[in-house]
Amino acid sequence: MELNLPLDAANSPYPQLFSSLTLGRRTLRNRIAFGSVFSGLVERGEVTPALINFLANRAKGGAAMLVAEPFGMWRLVGPAAQGRVYGQMNLDGFRRLADAVSAHDSLLIAQISEQGRGDVRAARRGGAVAPSALPDDLSWTMPHAMSIDEIREMTDDLVLSTIRLQACGFAGVEISAGHGHIVHQFISPWMNRRTDRYGGSFENRMRLLDELAARLRRECGPEFIIGVRLPGCDGLPDSIDWGDSALIARHATTSGSYDYINFVQGSQAWTLHHHLPDMHGPRGPYIDRIGWLKGFSNGVKVASTGRILEPVQAETLLSDGKADFVMLGRTLIADAAWGMKSAQNRDADIRKCVSCNNCWAVSIAGGPTQCDNNPRVGMSEETDWRPSRTAAGKRVTVIGGGVSGLEAAWVAAARGHEVTLFSNSAELGGRVRLFSRLPGCESISSIFDYQIATAQRAGVHFELSHQATASDVAGCRPDAIVLATGGLFCWPEQLPRSLYDEGLVADMPTVLRDLVGRSSRIGGTAVIYDMDGTEMTYAGATLLADLFDRVVIVTPVECAARDQATVKKQSIHRRLMEKNIEVITWSEPSPDSRFEEARFVHRNVMTGRQGAIEDVGLFTYATARAPHNELLPVLRTVCPNIYLVGDARNACSTMNAVQDGHVTGCNV
Repeated sequence: MELNLPLDAANSPYPQLFSSLTLGRRTLRNRIAFGSVFSGLVERGEVTPALINFLANRAKGGAAMLVAEPFGMWRLVGPAAQGRVYGQMNLDGFRRLADAVSAHDSLLIAQISEQGRGDVRAARRGGAVAPSALPDDLSWTMPHAMSIDEIREMTDDLVLSTIRLQACGFAGVEISAGHGHIVHQFISPWMNRRTDRYGGSFENRMRLLDELAARLRRECGPEFIIGVRLPGCDGLPDSIDWGDSALIARHATTSGSYDYINFVQGSQAWTLHHHLPDMHGPRGPYIDRIGWLKGFSNGVKVASTGRILEPVQAETLLSDGKADFVMLGRTLIADAAWGMKSAQNRDADIRKCVSCNNCWAVSIAGGPTQCDNNPRVGMSEETDWRPSRTAAGKRVTVIGGGVSGLEAAWVAAARGHEVTLFSNSAELGGRVRLFSRLPGCESISSIFDYQIATAQRAGVHFELSHQATASDVAGCRPDAIVLATGGLFCWPEQLPRSLYDEGLVADMPTVLRDLVGRSSRIGGTAVIYDMDGTEMTYAGATLLADLFDRVVIVTPVECAARDQATVKKQSIHRRLMEKNIEVITWSEPSPDSRFEEARFVHRNVMTGRQGAIEDVGLFTYATARAPHNELLPVLRTVCPNIYLVGDARNACSTMNAVQDGHVTGCNV
């Protein structure tokens, strides 16, 4: 069920954000645009109902303009996960997509985005092309240097595909000339070493973009919106910095081809993580720089982007003249109704983006876009969703106050069930609350903050600081039990268990609970045995770095954060290096360790060689998590209808834990 309250912009507390905006000859009903994000919802080159839901829900939720993800618009076939435009005989899916967006008085824009030599994964790719035969900075892909004829052929294909999308009802196109994509590669002297008319001088390096934009304007007409994503600062040597970006903006906007521009950071290199600023940095880190670049844009409308999470942020930057509109990506993935709720002065109802970048990680890995704080991404009923009430209310007992249990509890209660939730702790949120108290992780509290507020409104009864027993649960006379008691890190088998039993060694969550908020230094060396690989472990390591003289991570695999997507891995490794945290790879604890002598011995799993770390003041471990569900056998005697969710079922991410709880709350 969706609430569908009227969007009364006239009475909104954000008058700038909800004022209209003219782009070229088109008018947007407000100043919220959904930026292009890869959804993973295309199948075999075809637009799917899930992709239509995904974009239409964000139009319905208040975005006045939406930039679709990159489609296959060039004869050099892109990934199968791209909607295919070039050479596609049947474009009905694109027509349905444009119709679904325009039905909500929103404009749909396509994006021209070709990879060239670049890749966001550390894997070489065959058949790549680029302005010059230079290896990609991230994947080491070696491309073929394009000939003049191939450049013209690419331009022809992109223009033809744009014309086809215009016929399908698309209102415009955005050229991606940043992010290390092929147009960026032509503009950057670091990536373009040509000596012909497409290389060398600044004007020559801009030629591809200039010619493409001029042809699009000529072929598609004045009513068609043309925007461009320009590189702000890509962070590469002898490439494009903020000063270069100002020159690029001034040059591009003198042509009269563009209705808007925006600026993006980083490249498909070691600066990829600049593209998606995460929770460990400030909110809106690029707002001031973009505001400065606006002065070089010759009056062309400018969008601001990059970790704009709150409507008050957007209102302030618009009021200050730092941009003409905001382009939100992850923010609108987290809540499709961000605009609607902002206009209705319902900020507290927004499921906020926590800037974890897991949405990006999942889609780049080949799955559909998902979100830690929005378990309904891509579903038909997503925008401002509330569950339909059931005709037959039940008594539901939830054991565990983490994000999986909270999600199940509020959804079940909102459906009309009588829900009691038991929590060992006086505070709700479980391990995620501890995560939120670590350096740079405060924003993840938005997950349980929303759940708690919604559960309270739905009438969930909380029993806090109460370790539930079978007798307690039986007293609730439950028709269903949700067991959400989490998981426990497994003891490192290389070490004697007596170290744990005697309280000499504790797992990392236990250690962090004791040390969060401590300001006085401890000194010595802290050693972390890492078989977890999650962001919480490395955030915990940075906390220890503020308390100990030395921090060493020991892991039995090839690197820290092995399983994280590149954009997250880069950010994690940068923070570890900034804190001088050492990482010893391919190693595990040795039974020769002597903690009573402050001596930890690590053993290389490949060679068997051992090394020692002295002056060890702390040894802790973050390993695989086993379900903590010892109550399960006795609970089966109380009620046969038991649901295990989150880590109590099997170890999972925060994203999966929230999803698990949501599905259970809908079905219990």
